[in-house]
Amino acid sequence: MKKESTNQYLNTASAIIERSYQIKTHLDYFVWLQNSVAELIPHDMLLAVWGDLRQQQDGQLKYDAASNLKGLTTSLIISTSDKTNHFLNDLYEMWVACRNPCFVVDALQHTEMCQRVKAIFPEQLIEINSLLVYGMTDERSGDECLYIFFSKEHALEMKKQMMDFIMPHIDHVLRKIKPLQSDVIDTVDSALSLSVLSEREIEVISWIKAGKTNQEIGMILSISQNTVKSHLKRIFQKLNIGRRAQAVALLANVPSVKLKQLQLQQAEHSVFS
Repeated sequence: MKKESTNQYLNTASAIIERSYQIKTHLDYFVWLQNSVAELIPHDMLLAVWGDLRQQQDGQLKYDAASNLKGLTTSLIISTSDKTNHFLNDLYEMWVACRNPCFVVDALQHTEMCQRVKAIFPEQLIEINSLLVYGMTDERSGDECLYIFFSKEHALEMKKQMMDFIMPHIDHVLRKIKPLQSDVIDTVDSALSLSVLSEREIEVISWIKAGKTNQEIGMILSISQNTVKSHLKRIFQKLNIGRRAQAVALLANVPSVKLKQLQLQQAEHSVFS
């Protein structure tokens, strides 16, 4: 790695770690992964799985999914854990065999593993082409954790030094926040979907939730109706929806306070960037 690129990496990594100190909730964690960590480790979903991976007894493993993939949520992973665990066992055995904390599975569509995982999530993972897996062991409890980065890229570049530097911070953040309760998982997953939006787009969609028309939103934000329409077009593209009613349905599980929190986080991220 050249000196210039090394310095750039260290500056980026330092900023990412600094932001991690502000994380208090799962929503903070998900937004940090997508808007900060993704600068170093590009991905479309990060699935964290921890517990006794050697035995994988029913109900013993814990899951946490931070996903940009439509419909692929933590609650869906939990509901299909009996099938997902077969896929996880393959990755666990590969991790043990390679004797390294991380490895990459490129050209996923040409592997038997692809057929297994896409049979579980045929719609959600149709565009996924590669995986980056990082594993670690808690020497005190004996539990192990796999962090699985899902990507649409056909080939991923793995920098072991970079992974060894940033992964302990990701692991620390996940350990310090409380596990999601089943009754709030869908709310957080919905908020995560919105984290792909900019500060202004979240502002626009918040007024959509309040039932405002394009004309009213334009007057409130002091922008033209055409500008409102442009924002809506980008919002629909990012959320993979086609109608205003679908946006309202997506917002149904997200309290207004969460939208405001997400908007503030996006504003802070733009200042750091």
